Amino acid sequence: MNCNHTELEINTSNCTNTDAYAYGISIDIGWFNEWIVWEGGIAFNTVYWLLILLISFIILYLLRWKLNCRLLTERLDGLEDPPPPVKRASHWVHLLNFSIDEEAIGKDGSTFLWFQYRLIQIEFLRMALGIVLIIMHFHSDQLGEWPNKTLRSTGLYNSGVNGTHGVICSAILTVLAWLMKKHGQHRCIRSLASHDVNSNSSICNRKWLMITGLPLTTTVDSLLEYLMCTFESSFSVKGIHREQIVMAHGLSKLLPVVDRLDLIRNVKLQINGKANKGKIIQRRFWDFKSYFKKIDALSYYNKMEEMLTIEKDKIINTLEFTGTVFIRFDSPSEAKAVKIAIRRYQSNLFWKREQLMNNQLQPSRWTVRYAPPGSDLSWIHMKKPRPIWKTMAVWLRLAVSYSIYVFVMAAPASIVRWLHLEGHGLDHGSVFWKRFVLPTMVSFFTTTLTNWVTQQDQHRRHLTVTKASLASFRSICFLEIILYLVRMMARKPLPLLLAGDFNSDDFRLECLFFPVHGSFVACCIIVNTISGILLNHLRFDFLWSYTKKWFTFRSEEEKNVYITSYRAEYNFASNYAELVSNFALTSIFIMIFPVISLVSCVFSILRFISDRAALTQIYPVSQIGHNLHRESINMVLRFGIASPLTLLIYRRIQLGPSRNLLDPGIVAPLCLTILYLTYLVYAHFKSRGALPKWFRRLLRLRPRNARSNEQDVIDSMSNIQNEYDPVAQIREDALCKIQV
Repeated sequence: MNCNHTELEINTSNCTNTDAYAYGISIDIGWFNEWIVWEGGIAFNTVYWLLILLISFIILYLLRWKLNCRLLTERLDGLEDPPPPVKRASHWVHLLNFSIDEEAIGKDGSTFLWFQYRLIQIEFLRMALGIVLIIMHFHSDQLGEWPNKTLRSTGLYNSGVNGTHGVICSAILTVLAWLMKKHGQHRCIRSLASHDVNSNSSICNRKWLMITGLPLTTTVDSLLEYLMCTFESSFSVKGIHREQIVMAHGLSKLLPVVDRLDLIRNVKLQINGKANKGKIIQRRFWDFKSYFKKIDALSYYNKMEEMLTIEKDKIINTLEFTGTVFIRFDSPSEAKAVKIAIRRYQSNLFWKREQLMNNQLQPSRWTVRYAPPGSDLSWIHMKKPRPIWKTMAVWLRLAVSYSIYVFVMAAPASIVRWLHLEGHGLDHGSVFWKRFVLPTMVSFFTTTLTNWVTQQDQHRRHLTVTKASLASFRSICFLEIILYLVRMMARKPLPLLLAGDFNSDDFRLECLFFPVHGSFVACCIIVNTISGILLNHLRFDFLWSYTKKWFTFRSEEEKNVYITSYRAEYNFASNYAELVSNFALTSIFIMIFPVISLVSCVFSILRFISDRAALTQIYPVSQIGHNLHRESINMVLRFGIASPLTLLIYRRIQLGPSRNLLDPGIVAPLCLTILYLTYLVYAHFKSRGALPKWFRRLLRLRPRNARSNEQDVIDSMSNIQNEYDPVAQIREDALCKIQV
């Protein structure tokens, strides 16, 4: 039911369009200028970027299969003898369906694609309901545009909020919760939606304990003596021997040297292998020239190997202790007993201040837990603890980096004009530069800049790859969403804030509902999806790295070894973040601008097909852990509240100062928002295994014990020698290669 007698049209007359793809929009180039901005630029960006994608894949096909370009055909798995390819169905049959081959892409890659598939199912529902909204909005005439209606007539501005919007929101949220529950049950992921799934949240080696926070002066003997004296009553501690304690050292300088040394040794093996095979010397000038060139290269590699070996030994002899130790036990029960004993001692020690001050090993600062798998440890980031001022400097650096990123990307068109990159004139070259080349360059630059900015979080030195992936996922996700919201609510370019030409009136919530912004977000989804596809399939990271190294190659064998040993890891964190941020932005605008549901659905299908092909043909099978899959599901569920919340804010602004909280346009989305928030709170505590007592009394539930941390841990089942002693493994590998 519309309430036209109380409605006020939201004033967005002072809001501006900060579209990054509208450079030179004031130039007049006839009918093409009208078409390029027709319907908010969605039609132009769709056709333009699909043409770029089609042309790029045609060129890629010619380079791969017609010219047999090795750089674009090999799977970047870093293996000298890759496994045979898995037999699949016909290429076109595989391309046009939604099949997922877990054997070819691994369990984590399959879970990632299944997550995309569930989102596509939601997008199909949102597209169907979006078409209903488009028809309903279009046949209203609150804007008075009849008979010359435009794309704006399909938005919420043309009909106002009514009961249909609340019903559609509730349908989307219900199906979202059901599909995410189904996904969690299918892939054994314990999340907000699938809190009854009996899954393991972390994989640890329960025969090993990892203790962090030890003083840097600690030695194996001092730690062993302290454990024996302090826990002399514990039978498990008495079984610890000196060789079972491994001290973790900083390897940030050692690992790059070892990688370079391994590369040179592999190059020498390949050169010597070819020299042994080629016994017959043909007396031709170019053969002698090639022979002497190889001799010079081999001499260079011998010198480099000698220099790097000396440098490696020097670094090993001066390694610094990082304050982390690994202790091995004969059984998980012994490790558990020692862990409990140390934690109990820490809790008792809290009240003994004098003993705490006189203790040199400072056990109150220890963090004791089961050791994660060695493959999950980020050895290159494991360093000694920073002073407080350095930690604060890192946080300040992150804050400055993120702020500058938001400032710059909130108005890229202004930055381009300030750098005088826009060009002038109406000749064909200027028009082509403004309309095609410049927006394309800015799009790729935006993607690259986002990846670089979010990688700054690595300076926090996450001990595990899992934690680093989670931090990267959250950084990208929140940065993109905050960026777009700030960009749409700001009436002026944010860099003017630094010049003092920016006040509180230049940042308005009403500008979020500026009619052009729905088209802007739809264009962003198009551009981000296609640019991500191109960066993946054109192997941008690998080709850029190869180009930088190409100038330093001394032989053809070094090129071959570099290509063979290069391993490209699929960035699950950034791709998950891109999916979630697109979902969140679509959730915000689907009620205001339902056309975005069509764009989101089509390009989510295109992205699924692209990611499946990339995981199958380009990237090796890799593992990312349970936590990133779970956090992605939880984040999608949390951002699902954006649709009813946007309706609530829209209606509240529309009512103006009347404060009529019983208005039907407010009551429906408000009740839906409260109900969904209650569900999220309930699911949050339920997924943790225990509900608060007041919540149980409210729902009249029986008391239930909290889920034990031991139940959330699964053994890694790894029996790798020197798993937690990379220095010993490096020495053993070097000894084996010398003997060979």
